[in-house]
Amino acid sequence: MIAKIKKFLIRGSQRSLTVKKNIIASLLIKGCSIMVSLLLVPLTLGYVSSEMYGIWLTLSSIMLWLNFFDVGFTLGLKNRLAEAIALGDWDKGKALVSTTYFMMIVIFVPLCLLLELLVPHIGWASFLNVDSSYNSDISHALYVLVACFCLQMIVNVLIAVVAAFQKVALSMVFPVVGNILSLFVIVILTKCCPPSLVSLAFAISSMPIIVVVIASFILFKGVFKKVSPSFKSIDKKRIKDLFGLGVKFFLIQIQVVVFFQTTNILISNVSGPDDVTAYNIAYKYLSIGMMVYSIILNPLWPAFTDAYAKRDFAWMNGIYTKMKRLYFVSALAIVVMMAVSPIVYSLWIGERANISFVMTLAVGAYMILNTWDALQVQLINGIGTIKLQTYVTMIGLFLHIPMALFLGRNLGAVGVVLSMIIIVAIYSTFFTLQINKILKRRAEGIWIK
Repeated sequence: MIAKIKKFLIRGSQRSLTVKKNIIASLLIKGCSIMVSLLLVPLTLGYVSSEMYGIWLTLSSIMLWLNFFDVGFTLGLKNRLAEAIALGDWDKGKALVSTTYFMMIVIFVPLCLLLELLVPHIGWASFLNVDSSYNSDISHALYVLVACFCLQMIVNVLIAVVAAFQKVALSMVFPVVGNILSLFVIVILTKCCPPSLVSLAFAISSMPIIVVVIASFILFKGVFKKVSPSFKSIDKKRIKDLFGLGVKFFLIQIQVVVFFQTTNILISNVSGPDDVTAYNIAYKYLSIGMMVYSIILNPLWPAFTDAYAKRDFAWMNGIYTKMKRLYFVSALAIVVMMAVSPIVYSLWIGERANISFVMTLAVGAYMILNTWDALQVQLINGIGTIKLQTYVTMIGLFLHIPMALFLGRNLGAVGVVLSMIIIVAIYSTFFTLQINKILKRRAEGIWIK
């Protein structure tokens, strides 16, 4: 067995070896991440009620709406910096990184100030369909969340840099360490403080920022020194370079925010915060079934950027075939997990929350479809031919909310998930056709733009 592992690690091109190292390191890191995440749920439910936890999850989703304000700069940076690294153009790389940091500061500092001023003027309790007694707590928690989220959007430029260097496993360490610190803070809160949305917001939102800031100082003085940001390297001409690709990612990001991050809000609106908790617990549990697959998928974006730049279609086709085989094994794992979910929920969270089997089935079906879609999208994004994606994802942007509200009001929280299933099925059809056309070199027109 050891001999086979060693053979696996030394066979293949340099690109394949880099992917393999990322996969193995990511498996170990992800294992720790899941353990911490699983511990965080019952611990948090032990600190606050199921309803308050549902409110927290919904507020977190609202904050993720701010993601699209980066106008795709960090995703554009990932591709453009990977190309610069492949060509050994370190001056360009340094300019790209410096300019991206500059643009994120220009965008998110004013946005933070504006949102902090708006928070107290919205009736959050009514909007989230919860008791009016929560209104003050929600407003104060949002002050913390807005500040932390905007700061995180700035410091997370480092994540794009790490990915461009094909060190995806390294970027996975940051949230794990952040969650471990959050875990310790919540333990202290449980023993020393009464239940509080504000304290929970600070514990979970601030720790990851601290971790990334420390990592940035270390890495930009070390392995990423050649592209470390500096004021002198800011080049406004690079904004167009980043924005050209980034604006397409921006349009896709808007859809991602509307499609994925409105789920908690929609469920809260049609059914209440308890079902938000049920949905998220089912999602956390079933996501374990796709853990290995997701870990393998993550390093493929920068690897495909490198391979496509060098027109290495043989390598790309070989990887795609292997990923399709592995996908079906992972999908089967999800089916098994759905079957035994009642037992797992009982052992994991006991009576703290109620998750129906129908909700588990809906989340499982969505996850199986979405993971297949993620395979196609990850490879297409790496290649950079995303014009079709910007058009197709408009379906989700305009259709999801009205369809989710209609189905949700007739079927409850499961109806919101059903809307997601329908739209992802449409996405998967288009993107599967596109990646096959590209890899077979038959893509023309919008399929290759």
